[in-house]
Amino acid sequence: MNVGPSMSARGAEPHRRRLGRAAGLRVTIHPGLPWLCVCLWCASCHPKPSPAAVASAAPAGNIASKPVDRLAPDELTSGSGEVWGFSVPRGMRIEHRYVEEAAIVGAVKPDALANYVRDRVIVSHVEIDAERTIFPNARIKAGAADRVYELDVVPEPGGTRLVIRDLTPLKVIPGLSDAERWRQAGLTPQGRPLDPKKFE
Repeated sequence: MNVGPSMSARGAEPHRRRLGRAAGLRVTIHPGLPWLCVCLWCASCHPKPSPAAVASAAPAGNIASKPVDRLAPDELTSGSGEVWGFSVPRGMRIEHRYVEEAAIVGAVKPDALANYVRDRVIVSHVEIDAERTIFPNARIKAGAADRVYELDVVPEPGGTRLVIRDLTPLKVIPGLSDAERWRQAGLTPQGRPLDPKKFE
């Protein structure tokens, strides 16, 4: 005897048709959808790499190396003192300053002081011997452009001396007496400063 669908099945089928017509939807399950769900679930199980790990994995060539501004061994820097536009190196002091000569002393190495002077003067050549380093006919970069100097770097026990001499020729003004020429140079006829306090 052929038995048709049960009463419960027949009762449910009209309900599904009514639900489908009321919602206006047609649901189709793709055969690959279960596998996609499995893949997504597996991917969520793996921890995400931290930002630090990502940064460390970046190629080293992409990181630009910044130059570090450091002083070389024994390199001197400018201090607060100044002689004719020449900055006194840090660690040195002005021993005396006259009209045409000044001396700077300090516990620094001769080579370091010579390199310091070389960077701050304009000179055609440098004279070096066993006792001193001489910068003849030099112009101080930060000083007057019309002045000519000689700078001597002289080693001493426990330090170094820098002697700066102003070799600029005096401008000859016609009609001046000898006393007036001395006065123009800031000196007495005996060669002493007119104002000693000015050159202490």
